[in-house]
Amino acid sequence: MKINGLKKKALWENLTCKCNHDDIEQCYPIIKCNHCKFQQCWDSVPQKNFTINEFDTKGKKTGTKTIKEITLVRGSIEDIIGWTF
Repeated sequence: MKINGLKKKALWENLTCKCNHDDIEQCYPIIKCNHCKFQQCWDSVPQKNFTINEFDTKGKKTGTKTIKEITLVRGSIEDIIGWTF
């Protein structure tokens, strides 16, 4: 999988984690921790090729397509807010 827009180290990775990992009630998403929130977003980015179904204008499946390249959409502190193919 080719991922466009990769960074060696995004700005959000420098944020300090606010979670107490010894107590589940003191961890994201129960408490606000931007580091863990942004990590969860990064973890949702596909790392391997994947297949999607293709449809005609009437909604009938016409085949499949393998996605081999995506482009990251980043926020103001280089957090992942989405991706496109």
